[in-house]
Amino acid sequence: MAELARGTVLDRPWGRTLSALASKGLTGEVTVIADAKPYVIAFHEGVVVAASSPLASDAAVRVALTGHLVSSTQVADIVRKQASAPKREEIEVLAEAARLTPDQAMRLRRRVLAQRAARTFALDRGDFIIDDSITLPMVPGSELDIRTVVYLGAKQFVSETRLNSELAQLGTWFQLKPETLDDLPQFGFGEPEQAVVERLIQGAGVGELERRDLELRMVRAVIYALVCSNMCITEPNARPVKKTTQPPAPRSRVQEAVDSPTIPRASMADATTQRRRPTTLQPAPAPAAVTVDAPTTIGRKKSATQAPAARLRVDDAQTLAAEALIQTKLALLDKHVDHYALLAISRDATAAQVRTAYFALARQLHPDRLSSLGIVDEGRRAQRLFAELNTAFAVLSDSTRRDEYTSILQRGGAKAIRAEQAKADEITQRMVESEGAYRKGEGALRRDDIETAIRELTLAAELNPDEADYHATLAWARFCGAPDKMASAHPTRVMLQKAIQLSPKAVTARFYLGRVERIIGRDQEALRYFREVLDAMPHHVDAGSEVRALEARMNRPKR
Repeated sequence: MAELARGTVLDRPWGRTLSALASKGLTGEVTVIADAKPYVIAFHEGVVVAASSPLASDAAVRVALTGHLVSSTQVADIVRKQASAPKREEIEVLAEAARLTPDQAMRLRRRVLAQRAARTFALDRGDFIIDDSITLPMVPGSELDIRTVVYLGAKQFVSETRLNSELAQLGTWFQLKPETLDDLPQFGFGEPEQAVVERLIQGAGVGELERRDLELRMVRAVIYALVCSNMCITEPNARPVKKTTQPPAPRSRVQEAVDSPTIPRASMADATTQRRRPTTLQPAPAPAAVTVDAPTTIGRKKSATQAPAARLRVDDAQTLAAEALIQTKLALLDKHVDHYALLAISRDATAAQVRTAYFALARQLHPDRLSSLGIVDEGRRAQRLFAELNTAFAVLSDSTRRDEYTSILQRGGAKAIRAEQAKADEITQRMVESEGAYRKGEGALRRDDIETAIRELTLAAELNPDEADYHATLAWARFCGAPDKMASAHPTRVMLQKAIQLSPKAVTARFYLGRVERIIGRDQEALRYFREVLDAMPHHVDAGSEVRALEARMNRPKR
């Protein structure tokens, strides 16, 4: 790890600092220390790929609660499961516990990442250090453009006083650079922000914009984010407002812009005709020999208020290029190409080349970017493509998994991979079925339907023999159904001990061992097992009740 630079968050507007690091293609981490607490933002080639915050309000479960993805009654259970699995990614555990869809889980990751990175704007003092290594774990598909972070930080986290002070340092009159219009989707602007952007195309001072029927904080945050991203011409003194007899532009133009978070081409041209020669936007070159057929499964958003066809959007070139790239990559998937071919790299590509290839594609095919360009993912084919890209990156960026994958390719190529995938799908299906059988068995056990419980739990253990809780609960069900508890105690102990061998930290097996010993009158042994459960899980209600009952019975004076 090598230190690249250091400074304080007040050296200059914080948005400018982060934007400059992104524009230089930083790969490394920015660590801000405030009140002896670290806040970290990780970049890879200028893209935000991870972030951490010491605040409880930035924990994934709190963000999920605020976003109504989980209920307040689920929080304690999720936190307990996260604590018991410290090596697993926190949102993976949360998504599993709350049964979020893959799309919901990925959106939550981006929301958490954006909030943690933007939290640094709330720090009114603090020193930062920039180094060239990444220590935070990265999840492919969750990366963000720094402009999203800057706008979120300016709008929600920076103090009003600091926002006004830093905005004053940036200038008092601003005009959006026409050549930057294609980059507007990266901020995530909505309808209210579009009104500000449209006015900035012509050029305006802060005072002019604040007199409009717009939220003051939002206006200043938009200007701050655009200027920090070097997308505006700025002047230190406000230009005088020219009097005009022309009526103001109709609001419908703003509404047209809302169909995509960019500005319509006609609006940009009308506003800049008097000031400068119009800028001609050339379409980005599409991949060779690619034709976007119409109709296609990847379409564009339409609205009842959509402008006439003559009013082309500024982002048409980017939209066409994105659609062409999607079609090209989907064609490769249909041919069952390997991960190397999908990322367009050779099998001897270095780890750095793998990352570069992945992030180059991820920036273009990120679901948020496609949405901002007005691309409708009918049939979820683009989502499938992005998921495959994430899988390819995850495999090829891990040396062990990459070696295994390359070995599979050498043994049989795509056919072998499909066979491996079929096997993985079969295992996944068995795990799903085993979980269903286990839940049915648990329910039957609670209803005292021992016969059904044993049947379902036996099926669960057969389908997933590596799951310790299945074996433990089955052992307990058999013990409950045994007419002679003393005779069945020994085989039950053996089965529960095997469950503990499968998972040395297993709580369920120890809890049932305690109950078996208590039922056959071995109170000391029972108490030991229940205390082991509480050591591992202090809030285990049933184990706590068992301990209190046993201690009361053992301390009762003998007559």
